[in-house]
This record gives sequence, C-alpha cells and structure tokens, in this order.
Amino acid sequence: MSARKSARTVFYTVFALALLGNGPTNNAPAATELVARPGELVAATIEGAPARLRVVSGEADRLFLNADYVARSGIKPAFFMGNGSLNIAGRRAFKFKNRPLDFVIGGMAQKGRAIWIADAPAVAGDGSIGPWALPHARVTLQFGDTDTTSQRHDFPLFGSINSQSVTFYKEAGFGVIINFDLDDNGAYPLASAAAGAAIARAYGGTLSGASWDVDIFLGVMRPVRLMTLERPLVIGPLSIKQIAVRVRDRIDGAGRGDPIPDGTEDPSEILVSAKKKGPRPYFTLSIPRATMAACSRLTFDKAAVRIELWCRPG
Repeated sequence: MSARKSARTVFYTVFALALLGNGPTNNAPAATELVARPGELVAATIEGAPARLRVVSGEADRLFLNADYVARSGIKPAFFMGNGSLNIAGRRAFKFKNRPLDFVIGGMAQKGRAIWIADAPAVAGDGSIGPWALPHARVTLQFGDTDTTSQRHDFPLFGSINSQSVTFYKEAGFGVIINFDLDDNGAYPLASAAAGAAIARAYGGTLSGASWDVDIFLGVMRPVRLMTLERPLVIGPLSIKQIAVRVRDRIDGAGRGDPIPDGTEDPSEILVSAKKKGPRPYFTLSIPRATMAACSRLTFDKAAVRIELWCRPG
C-alpha cells in the first residue's frame, strides 16, 4: 500500500490550513469536465514536458510531484518562498519545495504551484492532483457502472486548493469533515479520535480487538482500533456500522478525543484527568472505496459547489 494512497489522510489538514476556513475558489470555466478512473494515470504536460498524473479524491489537492520526476525534468524551487513545511494534523512532519508551473491536463491549461518532497516514497506515475487544483469545473471519478437505477446524492463542497475537496456532515450532537477517498483500499472508514468519540456517544459505539497501524500520509503511521456502532451512522446513501478510530494520544490533533467504551471499564472506577495544552482535536471521517461498494461515480462540481455521489438504491 503506497504511503500517499492511504492518506485517508491528508484530510488531516495537510498544509496547516483550516479546511472550512478556506472557502471554495470558484474560478473554473462553467462547462468543462475531466473524467478519469481511480488509479488511472492521466496524460499531462508540465512546462511542456510529458507527465502522467493520478487524479485523487481524498488526498492533497495541490499538484504533488514525485521527486524523481522533478529531478529528471530539471525543475527548481522558486527563488522566493520555494521552501515550506508540511503539517500532518497540526504537527510539522516534512519539509517540501515548490514553485509555480504551467501544466496542461485533460485538454485544459492551468498555472499552479507544484509541491515535491525529496525523501517522500515514490508512487505510480509522476504525481497526483485533486479537484480544486484542476482547471476543470467538474471533476468526475468513474469507478463502476451507473445504470438507470442509480440515484444522485448531493453534498456541499468545501475545502480549497491548499487542502482537500471535502464535505461537512452535522447533526445535533456533532459535526465532522468528510472526504471520499477512492484510493483507500481499507475495509473501514477512518475517524479521528475526536470524531470517533462523538460518533460513539451518538450511536452507541464500542471498541474491540487490538490496535493496528495505518499509514496516514507519506509513511507516517498511527494506531487505530475497530469501533462497532449499535445503530448505523447514515450519511446520504451510506450506512456505516464499523469505523477504524484513531487511538487517543497526544502525537497530533487527529489523536485527541474523549475515551470510547471497549467493554473493559470498571463502573466503580473513578477517573480523574487533567486538561493539558496541546493541538486542538480534529473531527474528521474518511470514507474508503469499500464503503461505497453500491456506488459508481463521484463528481466534484466546483461551479455548483457540490459533490455528487451516484449509487444504487439500498
């Protein structure tokens, strides 16, 4: 499993920008659409040189280049502001280089700032790009057959070119930032510790089994445990009964949250905890492809500021 693919991930505010604080930049032409399949390498040119890019739905939206492609192409960082720090869940994790580049993909030209990390694990192709960084008004990922029984489900589109293409789910007791990650081959949605605790309170969640590690982004590993809900969490056409939840820790903001029952609690025990300073908790939920098994098409419509998910009933 590639480090970048399993980023389920960069929904952890990759570039230290608040996702909902960066409103959509609605500047794409109104009638253009790029259609690709998850994992497909789409032909492009960058500064006139050929490239193959993967269109992603749940990772960093910026044009993210492999370091070996940058070296082969002779791309140099910008003279001013050519260096930066990459934050994962509010914690500095990597240093990157960047520069503005002209590129063409899907028949449309764009000028955007590309990012690369010298020691990042290589992925298929020459890099990746998400909906907000693409010049097209609509970006569609087709991953199944859309037949006459399929129904369209709409979600508001948030995020920005500096973060991700996400939506926001809210009910009386909590709210979470959600991304749809078609490159995530995991079996369960992935929740931050805070989101997992909030969902557990609302839907009767209980942890079970040992923890296992997931690759958050670029080889950064974090532990999770399986949470089973008494009642399913229903988000549009998706009914979710089990979620992989970040284990509570103080490594980063995605690991901060209230405890979740795991069946081993002593009701007579009195727990005293002190409030400590640390990164604010992140309320995030990433939806993998397995959870969208009855679905076939995911569209990010920047002109309409919505995400469209086409699924069969039931």
